[in-house]
Amino acid sequence: MINNSENAQNNSIVSPQPITQNILIDRFSPSYWRVDGPQTMSFAITNYGNGFEASFRSRMTTDLVGISWDSYDSKDHKFLAYETQYSYSGVVWDFDIELSPSMPVLNNESLTPNLTVYYNENGVDKIAYIVLFNYADVPSSRSAHIHINWDTVKAGFSATDSFPITNIQRIAFSGFTSSYNGHSSLPLNQAEDGYIRITNSVVTGANAKLNLSRVVVPQHNYGLCTSYDDHYDLNPQRLVDNMAALGYHGFINHYCGMSHYPEMIWRSDINKFQIPDTLVTGQDVINPCTRIWHEKYAQALHNANMQPVFGVSFEMYSLGANEFWAQRDWNSNLGKTGYQPPSYFFSLSDQNALAYLHKVFIEFADTMVSGGCDVNMQIGEPWWWYNTDTNLPCVYDYPTKLAFNADTGLYAPDLGTIYDALNKTGTPYDEFKTWLRNKLGQTCQDIRTVIKAKYANAQVCPLVFFPSIRSPIQTLATYINYPSEHYSYPNFDYIMTEAYDWLLEAKLDLAHQAVSQIPTQDLNYPANKVAYLSGFVPDASIAYIYGFDKNKPYRTPIWQRIFGDMKNNNSLGLMKQFIWAYPQVMFDSITIDMTQAPDGFFVENTLYTPISDNTPYPPDIYL
Repeated sequence: MINNSENAQNNSIVSPQPITQNILIDRFSPSYWRVDGPQTMSFAITNYGNGFEASFRSRMTTDLVGISWDSYDSKDHKFLAYETQYSYSGVVWDFDIELSPSMPVLNNESLTPNLTVYYNENGVDKIAYIVLFNYADVPSSRSAHIHINWDTVKAGFSATDSFPITNIQRIAFSGFTSSYNGHSSLPLNQAEDGYIRITNSVVTGANAKLNLSRVVVPQHNYGLCTSYDDHYDLNPQRLVDNMAALGYHGFINHYCGMSHYPEMIWRSDINKFQIPDTLVTGQDVINPCTRIWHEKYAQALHNANMQPVFGVSFEMYSLGANEFWAQRDWNSNLGKTGYQPPSYFFSLSDQNALAYLHKVFIEFADTMVSGGCDVNMQIGEPWWWYNTDTNLPCVYDYPTKLAFNADTGLYAPDLGTIYDALNKTGTPYDEFKTWLRNKLGQTCQDIRTVIKAKYANAQVCPLVFFPSIRSPIQTLATYINYPSEHYSYPNFDYIMTEAYDWLLEAKLDLAHQAVSQIPTQDLNYPANKVAYLSGFVPDASIAYIYGFDKNKPYRTPIWQRIFGDMKNNNSLGLMKQFIWAYPQVMFDSITIDMTQAPDGFFVENTLYTPISDNTPYPPDIYL
């Protein structure tokens, strides 16, 4: 039976369900811990021996990172998650802990390492602090064996405070250096690195084990997208294990993000953090925690027979931005996204900014090699930005105006809005528009050249967003952001494409037409050198931007069109179609089972059929 409004195959008698297995894992299993902290810090959690290492870099006196085990697994697909168990009664936990030399010893009187317990008692959230040296075999050390019997453990410096253990939400170690001062937030003279290593974890007693659900599906041909800004808090091994279980293999598209990778240095002269000027100093631009995470991610992908494509955008995170390097409009306003905090965009004419961007690509390529993978890099999405509140193009940063004058002898004219600009013709308007278009294309080719200078066999592609170049209303942006001559094959090894706006508008015909024609007919790529990102399902926080009511069931109808979009493209012989993205697949528990349901997909237990045409979205899911 099919419900036409949802296209749900929901007759339990005839409809299949995902096949799952249950296995047992130890409570506190190493790969399921996560790490988080303030934006001024960098941190990563990765495999270490038979346990994990949480590495961190502190830049402020108040910087403290939390390394958490959640009693409820909110990060995983329903059929990949571990069992929810809030009671720790009957559990005995033994483990070895090693603190970095930068951390205080276990029995430091003023900065005492502890295990924080977040619990609920009679409907009230409370916190207890288990002081670790009380349960250590060597209390005065940074390396010790810890023995915690949850039935008898007590909190407080002298281990005198009882607390209930039947409704624990999470537990967390705290990572901080000896410079930590929770009462005074000041920049450190220089960044301080640290780590906590937990190994040889053994859990015994009642409730020592947890059920772990494992969906069982064959491999399929769709790829998946991940993003460091989405997964910085997770062990990369966890991502790879989940993707493999869901049948993903081969190419995986990974966006290196923009808000967590940058190294930042405190500039007392401007009273803010700033990314390094590597052209002057030669400093690394990716912080060491990000480097470790990506090396481990590449290694885990390689071991699972997956090949990553690492993508780097032109965005510059505002917290550490060098605003002199940013694109600006005619009135010198920064080009910036609508997110809070916003990101800016690197000027394509500032040599220091471009040197920085080149080094970002190279350092991420280095992590791929360290992990045993071939270098495969995605540029962008590359663009000249325009601010949507004013529709003014951000093509007037001083280095850009200077470069245009140096190349042509002309002065950059005021093009007005992205709509006005098309009506402004003749010298110098035509020359400026053409120059901007060529500048974007040449910037991308220069990045390609830099990568291949170090890694001759590297694969490099640009990312093209079809709605931005084939809008029903042509604008300055659709022209200058599509340097077709520069993007044409064989200038790049292949091309990455996307069209999510049209899917969210139920215009699947436009998406299919674009991917079937633009790369092959306009840009001369063989079909097997065209990759495509299909998605995405907006989170509740941004659903309104696309007109959806976050309180209505808007997500599944979008998934139906994502799968319909990919179904339309299956006959094209593309290199790979990627689902954008991993967090949405986890959140909605999306499963592809080509044996049981080759023409559909599962949302949790329910089988849905794709929608491949322009069928409007159900009206009741809109605002």
